[in-house]
Amino acid sequence: SPGQLYGDVLYFATEARAGWTHSDPRPLYFWGYFVGLNGLWLLVPGALLLDACCRLSAAQRGLDRPRHKAH
Repeated sequence: SPGQLYGDVLYFATEARAGWTHSDPRPLYFWGYFVGLNGLWLLVPGALLLDACCRLSAAQRGLDRPRHKAH
């Protein structure tokens, strides 16, 4: 997921740096295809990373709880 996010940010950043010259200027193409469909590749790995972080922190909290000694 981090690699996918890095690739997507690099993809958008290089196009922005080039002044959007390689993308079709029509609004439907630009917003629908370039931003919308490629944006999914930012949302999916982002959601997976968020889920992984939540599960890892819950597991760590479970391990950090003090254990009661049985007498």
